[in-house]
Amino acid sequence: MKNRKTYSKGFVLIMSILGFISCDSEISNEELKTTEEEQVYLDYDFDDGQSCLVNVEEPLSIVDYEGSITLGRKMNIPQTMENMQNAWQELQGRGLYPGVDNPVKVNKLYIRFLPKNKNQILELSRFDEDLDLFAFPLHYEFEPTTDENDSYRDRSLPLETPSPLYTVVDDNYMFPSSIPYEIIEELYMPDEDRTIHPDLADTLELVAENIAAGKSTNELSKTSKKWRPEGRIRVVDHAQGEPTDEMAVPVKGAQVLARRGLKWSWGITDENGVFRVKKDFNNKVNYSVRWSNHEWYIIKGSSVTRAWYFGPKKEGEWDSLINGSIQSFYAQIHRGAYHSYYGENYEVTRPMHNKPGNDRMWIRAHKKASIFGYRAHFYENAPHAISVFSKAKGGEWLYGENFDKNHHQLYSGLIHEFGHASQRNLFYIDSQLKWKNLERIVGESWATGIEIELIKEVYPNIHNYFLGWSICAYEDNPYYTSYVVKDLIHPHGNDDGVDQNNPQFEANLADFTLKEIEDAMGHTWTEWRENLKQGLPKAKADNVQDRFDYWITVCD
Repeated sequence: MKNRKTYSKGFVLIMSILGFISCDSEISNEELKTTEEEQVYLDYDFDDGQSCLVNVEEPLSIVDYEGSITLGRKMNIPQTMENMQNAWQELQGRGLYPGVDNPVKVNKLYIRFLPKNKNQILELSRFDEDLDLFAFPLHYEFEPTTDENDSYRDRSLPLETPSPLYTVVDDNYMFPSSIPYEIIEELYMPDEDRTIHPDLADTLELVAENIAAGKSTNELSKTSKKWRPEGRIRVVDHAQGEPTDEMAVPVKGAQVLARRGLKWSWGITDENGVFRVKKDFNNKVNYSVRWSNHEWYIIKGSSVTRAWYFGPKKEGEWDSLINGSIQSFYAQIHRGAYHSYYGENYEVTRPMHNKPGNDRMWIRAHKKASIFGYRAHFYENAPHAISVFSKAKGGEWLYGENFDKNHHQLYSGLIHEFGHASQRNLFYIDSQLKWKNLERIVGESWATGIEIELIKEVYPNIHNYFLGWSICAYEDNPYYTSYVVKDLIHPHGNDDGVDQNNPQFEANLADFTLKEIEDAMGHTWTEWRENLKQGLPKAKADNVQDRFDYWITVCD
């Protein structure tokens, strides 16, 4: 192989065994059959199933609920009508706030939805995208948590039945008629009452908290000092051979929750992983990270349970450094998703955004191997989903048993699958492009090109390594070894079939941007190639032809 760059023997060995591209399918035609309704929705036909664009999901497994937290003591809710009325009477008995009418009235409801299946979960998210839904009861303490505790699950429920979803809504909230729900408690939350003075709201809240906790309310002047939860979220990047290997890197765009019972507030981490929530609190709060945002959910395996990182209960900032746990897996998945939606992408189409007609992307983080043999794949049905697996089909851990290895490969695989998602969105937007007519080699070549080009922003050494790649990694499957996009963007990276001693060598090379290659997208290998050749001088057009000819035959 000519001009191949040296990376590391260990890396090359891993690459040759696992393959760098995310999909290595062993799925059969029979296993990929869809219903007529699904086929109409997708407008896409599968042939022999050798693509990582799939329309079947992994079956539910008990492993999808491992790491669930355990409920501890049931809390007395401060914001109940009884506690709030007692707090107001306490203030009146001390002659405070004379002339002020009793403000205590129902303005919030503590509820739980009882969805029966995934479709009802989807309906809830579509019904009200601003609804904060928690798959754990908010009026219980948690037993001491570890990084492995990433969700709550009522284990008395069948695997296929979602956990109840808890939240607080306005007292006049319009409930969806098709989803059962229960009102657990009517509430008065003074900090949400804009008709009273903030000082009264703070005092009522403090007195009600003392009443709920069984504390004395005798010295109201000695109120707790209010404070604003803040902190930083980072993860140790285990990326062998990269500048960030074994370094703490910020987790950008993560949703951090500060919660005290039924009162909570969110903060979003910035470029440095720093966050600050929007509300003040009187006492300790429970910190946590919900591995979701407006564009995606990170889901535990094939369940409908969202992944969480439950942090400490404390007063003061939370400076979290994630290292070597399931949370490292989630954090790295989040980093890849954030890059695909918000990071540098050289102006190509983003994955489908969460808007009317589309759902959030479900990123399924499987703590197991795929039964079909994938490392990762893109699922096309509604909701669109990317599945990523922590084990190979043979059972070996891909990223270490404690998720402390090969983060660069995990990131790369995610970017590849998001390349499929971006192409799916391109075809959705462009009425001239029909998804059912897409050749596999075009889909996989595009995803590979996205992977190689975008990853240089985070892992430059992998990118440099691939600039010299010109061999067939899968002799029985050329669709995963077509690096034609790389060659068109970086034509100087290889010399296959080109005489570099020719004075016209530089002039004959055709180089494109990633956006230009996307703009020339076609359904077939030939159509894509001819679109790119349009308007080029003969020498450059011949160079494009040469690259396409090389990568269509390299595995022959």
